[in-house]
Amino acid sequence: MERSTSPLLLAGMLALGVLLGMNLDRGRPASAQAARPPAPVATPSEDVGPAPAPVPSTIKGQPEDAIYGQLARQYAQFEHVNRTFELVARAVSPSVVHLVAHKVGHKDDEAQTREYTEETGSGVIIRADGARGLFVLTNNHVVANASAGQIDIFLSDGRSFHPSRVWADSKADIAVLKLDRDNLPAARLGNSDDAPVGSWVVAMGSPFGLNQSVSQGIISGRGRHEPDLERAGVENQDFLQTDAAINPGNSGGPLVNMKGEVVGINIAILSNGGGNEGVGFSVPINLARWIMGQLLANGRVNRGALGVNLNPEFHPEHALSLGLDRPRGAWIKEVGAQSPAALGGIRIGDVILRFNGVEVIDLNHLINLVSMAPIGQPADVIVWRDRREMATKLTIADKDRFAVAPAKPARAPAAGGAAMGLELATLDGPSARRLGLPESIRGAAVMKVEPDSQWAGYFRPLDVIHSVAGRPVRSADEVMQALGARRASSGGLELGLHRLTDGVLQASKVRVP
Repeated sequence: MERSTSPLLLAGMLALGVLLGMNLDRGRPASAQAARPPAPVATPSEDVGPAPAPVPSTIKGQPEDAIYGQLARQYAQFEHVNRTFELVARAVSPSVVHLVAHKVGHKDDEAQTREYTEETGSGVIIRADGARGLFVLTNNHVVANASAGQIDIFLSDGRSFHPSRVWADSKADIAVLKLDRDNLPAARLGNSDDAPVGSWVVAMGSPFGLNQSVSQGIISGRGRHEPDLERAGVENQDFLQTDAAINPGNSGGPLVNMKGEVVGINIAILSNGGGNEGVGFSVPINLARWIMGQLLANGRVNRGALGVNLNPEFHPEHALSLGLDRPRGAWIKEVGAQSPAALGGIRIGDVILRFNGVEVIDLNHLINLVSMAPIGQPADVIVWRDRREMATKLTIADKDRFAVAPAKPARAPAAGGAAMGLELATLDGPSARRLGLPESIRGAAVMKVEPDSQWAGYFRPLDVIHSVAGRPVRSADEVMQALGARRASSGGLELGLHRLTDGVLQASKVRVP
């Protein structure tokens, strides 16, 4: 049987459903309603485009501001250091000059053609002790072979002029230029003895023609020696070493401490490529100042001397063989006849440890100390001899009067393919006097014994070998031939010696295998 539905009933059920739906929608939580926003309706005239990027919760740039704020607080802790460098440059730069020397030479050809060259460098304006006016202190190699009229001095403000006079000393590579004016800024001179390793310095000058350049570094070392400069005739060394950039054109410029005082005159660099590699040398201002005083007072440098030659090879093994804990002082190689050293009792093989109360670092240090000592005045010296210290007093002489000619040693022949490590010199009257020995003594004097050689336990410097196997010898060659031709035997080879002990020659014998 088919069922039918009344239209009235259907209309009532539809109205009830609409009312229930409206009540349920009102009862939903707010979060649920917010999660379903109505979809936007776009009209044909609108361009919706991509949605805008979300804006961060912090102000734009806030992280960068925080970092820069931290940097500012950190910088404030050492701002005074930066300020010190700035003040040093401002104080000293006006006294730093650029130098150009116009030199005339001759080519090495048959016609002796003239050759014109320019040498550029730097210098510093200073005042000299006991002299009126202003001077420029620089290196001799910058202005060597150029007259005053051939040297241009350029100031920091661009003005230029010639010096009125030039003095130079090649042995220290220092030159002094006289200025004919007294209204220029002058740098202050410091004390190079008070420039310790590790202290800040600035190098100033004209590297590669870049005037008024400033570089900073530290004192990297003291007492440095440069063999190439020695071969070029620079005897007074004992340089300050710095890693402040020194380049071609810096020569003659000042090395300045953090008080604005000149402590050195820049002279050279060690470099494989010709430019700065972190090793530069500077003449200590105490030496440069003394050289300048000598030049202005005498027109030349009068250096003090002891009348000795020093051994440049003084290594730990040598020191240990002499009873010293390390190489220190200056080791005497030769003593000139009637020299201050000989008259004061100095002998070959002595090590000078102190000079006028100053600890001697090495031979270059002693050379400078003696050079600057007053000629004709006494000097207190402490030497190391026979494994103990001894005191003596010497009178400083003029170096030009006591140039000690080195003895010509005979080197031991090879034995077993290796050098024997022994050097001897034939003694005659003049050579004996030069070594501080009696003029009548003859034989072969021991000049050098290598500490690691087979002879180290048998001979000492200044031993005199006067006989071999009971037969007298008169020359170093005789001894060398006997040593080279000896054959091993149970008794060995006997040599007769004269050995200085406490100033007295004593007879002795040794047997060598």
